[in-house]
This record gives sequence, structure tokens and C-alpha cells, in this order.
Amino acid sequence: MVDLALGQDTIPLASISCATYNHAPFIRQCLDHLLAQKTNFPFEIVIHDDVSTDGTKEIVEEYTLKYPDRIFPLYQNENQYSKGMRGLQSRYNYPRCRGRYIAICEGDDYWPDPLKLQRQVDFLERHEDYVLTYHDFSVVDEKNQIIDASPLPNRYQRDASSEDLIIGSLLTMTVTLCFRNVIAAFPPEKYKVTNGDTFLISMLGHYGKGKWMGDVIEKAMYRSHSGGVWSMISSDDKLPVRVNTFYWLYSYYNRIGKKAYALKWYGKILYTVMMFEPGSSLAKNSHYTDGSYAQPAPSINILQRAFYWLKLVCRKILFRMADWLK
Repeated sequence: MVDLALGQDTIPLASISCATYNHAPFIRQCLDHLLAQKTNFPFEIVIHDDVSTDGTKEIVEEYTLKYPDRIFPLYQNENQYSKGMRGLQSRYNYPRCRGRYIAICEGDDYWPDPLKLQRQVDFLERHEDYVLTYHDFSVVDEKNQIIDASPLPNRYQRDASSEDLIIGSLLTMTVTLCFRNVIAAFPPEKYKVTNGDTFLISMLGHYGKGKWMGDVIEKAMYRSHSGGVWSMISSDDKLPVRVNTFYWLYSYYNRIGKKAYALKWYGKILYTVMMFEPGSSLAKNSHYTDGSYAQPAPSINILQRAFYWLKLVCRKILFRMADWLK
């Protein structure tokens, strides 16, 4: 967390956290778009490279030489992810971010809107009761071809209360986030999850509300490609990752005595497992939901389709009963 007592003139107002690993085909596009941000305040780009072997490091070094006052890289000597380290941005980037606000853009994603950072920071500067802002995104492939123009369900395209953030009622991608740099240290449970985005948003909820800015900011571009850690995991394989994240959030809130929040996350574990439909890797929005909103394959007949929906209804009833019993 930045110490504003050092004087605002000596530090950037915003920091962009960028994690890279073997992003050589994409990192130039990412950095060019970040450097093209039009702001009336200084900002920095804080990069963590986890021992890329495809030339990513050399490209980052090239940009750092050109923009030494803007880009601040950290190069690992050993790949931390392969050693079981999780939460790499929380470990290595956020503590180095000097800005009052942090935005996230991984090395294979990019921001087409040159005013994205300015608009998000402007809003947070004017509204102290909000802790983060977010907007819409599209999914693109290796060649920048759009795979899904707007995968975020409509029910998430709204403002979020503090409790919405804490209990996971908001769903978005980190490439759209800009939030206050208010978390001095993360709890140990944070470093036991693969998908730390949900944990981050939950913790930020203790500091304020969330603002949807999809009406004023152009969609960010989230990259789905063969080297992506999350994008290439099948829907079935995402289930244990989600359950692991929910379990450690349950454990965290239980440990600090926030029983009501712990029970909310316990309920999400039950719901995710009970409503999950195996083999739904092609379900719409399977990247971004718990898998419970899978659609039956279009090739099945009417009887099979009716049986599919009957199963989901029965699961919902069982979940409600289990939720009541807990």
C-alpha cells in the first residue's frame, strides 16, 4: 500500500500491474496500449516476469530501456508457478505499486480504450465510498479475432454493494478492474488459491462498493490462447479450482470470526458442486461462471432435453434444502 505521506508529487497516482509468462506474441500489443493511455496524472507499469523462455523478457527489457521512468520490471530466476507459488501479482507486483489506485492487465491482454484509466481513476477520486470500478470485455484469440464479443452475463453488468463484493455476487475479469490500493497485506489463505481474483474482490469489498462503467469505457480484450493458464482449462477441470477458492474464502472468514460471510462461501461450495453439469465444457460463459448455467447440447432430442432440465431443477431443490439445513 502506498504511503501518501511521501508526497503525491513524487509518486504516480495509478499503477498498472502486469504479469507475464511466455507472452512474446502479445506483450508488445499489451504495452503499446498501456503506454497509449491518455491521463492528466502520472502512472507506472509494474511488471512481473516468471522466467519466460520465449523472448518475453527481452521485449520487456527493450521497453524498459525506452521508458525507464514508466516501466518497472521484476524478473524471476526460477519459475515460481511451477514451484507451487500462487498469487504472483499479490506477492510480487502489488507491494511494489506506488499508486493510490491499481489497474490490472496481464501480458497477453490489452486495453483498446485510451481513456480507460483516466475515467476509472476520475470516478474513484470523486466517490470515496467506492473501492473499485469495472466494465465489459470481449474474448479474442491469438490473432485478435473476437471469440465472444460480450460473455459477461447481464446480471453482472451493474453496480455492486460492499456485501456483493464480499460474498462473490459480482463476476468480472481483472483486465477490467481499477481499485484502491488499500490492502496492506493478504492473508495466508489468499496464497492457497489458483484463481486469486475472487479473493481479491472479496477483500476489497470491506473498503467500499463497486461501480459498473460499461456505458463509458470501451471493452477490454481478454486473450484465450493455448498458453493461457485459465482459458485453456476445461469446464470440468475448473470445478475443483473454483471449489478450492471458495473453500479458502470460507476458511478465511471463519478464522477471523465473520461467520455470516463464511456461511455464504460454504453455500457457494454446495451450489457449485450440486449444480455442476459434467461435460459442459462448451457451455456458454463456461469461462466465467461456476458451470451451473450450462445449456444442453443442441443435438439432443426433446426427451433428453426435458430430462436435462429436470435434473437441474432437482439439484436446485436439493441445494435449497442443504442450504436451509446448514
